[in-house]
Order: sequence, then C-alpha cells, then structure tokens
Amino acid sequence: MVKNYIIVLFVLAFSSSSLSQNLEESQAKDITDQMALALSLTEIEKEKVYQIHLKRFQDVNQIRKQYLDKPKMLNAELKKVFNRLYGKLKEALGEEKMRQWAIYKQNN
Repeated sequence: MVKNYIIVLFVLAFSSSSLSQNLEESQAKDITDQMALALSLTEIEKEKVYQIHLKRFQDVNQIRKQYLDKPKMLNAELKKVFNRLYGKLKEALGEEKMRQWAIYKQNN
C-alpha cells in the first residue's frame, strides 16, 4: 500500500514537471509563429526566436517559483528577463524588425 502511494507521488511529480515544460514549449512556439507571420522570418530566424523565447519562459517560471513570497524581488527579476529578451531578439532580428514587431504589437 505504501509503495502505491510512493509510485503515485512520483508519477504526479514527474507529470507536473513534464506539463510545465510542454507549456513553456507551447508558449514559445505560439509567440514564435506569431512573430514569423508578422515579420516574415526565415527558418533560421524563426529557430533563433524560438530558442530565445523558450529560454525566457523557462527563466520566468524558475523566477516565479524562487520569489513566490517576495513580490518586489519577483518584479525586479522579471524586468531583467524582459530586458535580456529584448536585447537578444534585437541581436537576432535586427533593429528594423524589432520596430516592425513593436508596431504590430501596438495594432493587435
């Protein structure tokens, strides 16, 4: 009986981790697809953007877990992630495409 509880707990822990990873991948894919459509990205650019966004969502989830009870620190760390995101996207896509993305986001 105790073995069954341990197995169930192990399966639940593994599945929640797997679901979190799938959610991050799904979010990264969704925003990458949106950017690819709006900016006419090449496959190479699309892959770079996907990797940048995947890392972003993984970092955000880790920060939220780490600073769950410290909202000021949470906001400061999330702002750092956003600033890094912008810099990495600008490096991967260039300034002109980032302007186009800003215009697209304002209108949609």
